[in-house]
Amino acid sequence: MKIGEFAKRSGVTVKTLLHYDKIGLLKPSEKTEVGYRIYCEDDFLRLQQITTLKFIGLSLSDISHILNESGENLESMVKIQKRALEEKKKHIDSVIEIFNNAENTAKQNGFLDVNNLVNIIKITNMQKSIKEQYKSDKNLNLRTNLHSYNTNKVDWDKWCFEKMNLFKGSKILELGCGVGKLWVKNKGFIDKNSEIILSDFSPNMLKSAKNNLKNIDFKFQYKKINAENIPYDDEIFDVVIAGHMLYFVADIDKALSEIKRVLKPNGIFYVTTNSCNSMIELNELAERFDSNLDINNNGLSTRFDLENGEEILKKYFNSIKVEMLEGKIIVDKAEPVVSYKASTIQGNSILVGKKREEFTRYLDEYIKENKNIEITTKTGMFKASK
Repeated sequence: MKIGEFAKRSGVTVKTLLHYDKIGLLKPSEKTEVGYRIYCEDDFLRLQQITTLKFIGLSLSDISHILNESGENLESMVKIQKRALEEKKKHIDSVIEIFNNAENTAKQNGFLDVNNLVNIIKITNMQKSIKEQYKSDKNLNLRTNLHSYNTNKVDWDKWCFEKMNLFKGSKILELGCGVGKLWVKNKGFIDKNSEIILSDFSPNMLKSAKNNLKNIDFKFQYKKINAENIPYDDEIFDVVIAGHMLYFVADIDKALSEIKRVLKPNGIFYVTTNSCNSMIELNELAERFDSNLDINNNGLSTRFDLENGEEILKKYFNSIKVEMLEGKIIVDKAEPVVSYKASTIQGNSILVGKKREEFTRYLDEYIKENKNIEITTKTGMFKASK
């Protein structure tokens, strides 16, 4: 076949074939005395290989290299490219999600300005960080470890349970149940006639909860739930519980609207969170260490904390009461403090390698000079009813 016929049959342009010839990627089987390029079936098969590898994203130089190497090298290159394409797909899915969120916001508000779009992008990115954070219970355990140094030895989960009015025969939904600690710590007080549904957005958290509760003589129900879209009918729950999770929800107002919807007229919503002043000394230490790292704050918890939570809840609930629990962590070694900060969403990707070592040395010096690190804890529970 001459080049024109070959181009027509193969579905590529003559210009493309001339370029492939020039760079040595696909040379014709022969050239006539007058300069005509002649292609055969073998050339067609090689062009198919080139087209396939180009389709999966390989560059022409990579294609030229691997077509002359062993099959093992080709396999390796394809695996690498597959991973790259998977990452690209995740990025595209993320962008589509952003546009979907933007479209929904525009429909609800009648318009979409730049600030709204920026917020939607932040929230979408935040959701990915949260999902990564709670793939397992590792980060939760690291944060719990630091709290074991608290001078206030009141058990948090037992304190919460005591503050809840969980009457007999209640239908209870816990959002963001985590590893099920609330029920593990209070297993002796679970009413056998109640119906308890434990939910989380993370399948791995639900798996951990199931494992931790498997020896308790009670039939818990488990369900993966997004708090913004609770898959139950109106007014069926006596109690909804959300422990230190509401500030992770992308649309807090939507979640509260859903929680109000599924609660019975006399139902109660128990929601726990931190004070903006909790861990203030640790945040100040992080600020002095390096103010540019953005680990000198309580992260996402400021979206719903003890200071602003009541105003947010007032839009949905008529009666709101709050209970506080304060304490002080006193620790004389750096590692539990470093691990705590490194386990947070903002610290997870920052306090690694050399930067983690530097932060550890900084805290070691502080402890050497001050004998220990004292960190204020202040957390609490809102009790909201319709």
